Order: sequence, then C-alpha cells, then structure tokens
Amino acid sequence: MVFKSYEEYFESLKKLANKYKGKIGCIVEFNGFVRDYDFKEREKVPAIGLKVSEIVFEKLREIREKAVKNFDLIEVIIYHNVGFLKVGERIASIAVFARHRWEAFEALKFIIEEIKKYH
Repeated sequence: MVFKSYEEYFESLKKLANKYKGKIGCIVEFNGFVRDYDFKEREKVPAIGLKVSEIVFEKLREIREKAVKNFDLIEVIIYHNVGFLKVGERIASIAVFARHRWEAFEALKFIIEEIKKYH
C-alpha cells in the first residue's frame, strides 16, 4: 500500500501489525527527513529543502511490488511526501513486514535505493 497521507500510513501500520501477529518475525521501519545539507559532487553543501516531484508516486507501487516478490515479504507500506519540503520535514516512511529480520533489512535498503532514483 502506498499513502499520500502520513496519518493514513500510521493507522495502517497499527492495523497491519495487529493483523499479522504470529505471522511476522519483525517490522522494520524507516523514517526519512530533509537535512540541512546535501552532497554535490561528493562535497557537503548547505540546503534549505528538497524538491520532490509527483513522479515518485508513479514508481512507488512498482518498487513495492518488486520488493514483496523478490524478498518474499508479508507486506510493505509506504508514505511519501511531495512538493518543496523544508529542512526537518518528513520525506518518507516505510514499514516492511517480514518473517525474518535479514529479509526486512535487505528489502528496506532496496526500497530506499530505488526511491532515491526519483528524488
């Protein structure tokens, strides 16, 4: 599931955690925020925010489905913000529901790396 509302993401996270009790070994969650710096050509530079295009939503479902299939996950939910985000604002939240922690961590890394291609 992919959400444009953090509140809907968070409610879904709670419901799914309850739904999958006894089936999941872990839920690994990531929360990304806009930093006050970025890297340009390997050099740290100040930043006032981050511009995130709506195009990211075109790719999220595909990335999610690929992760579920490739890592044999129980569920993945993703929230992603768009527009110009100021320093400190939430960019994304991702929850991976898995049988084992190694699947969850590997899948989360994959999802983040794929999403970053569209920032």
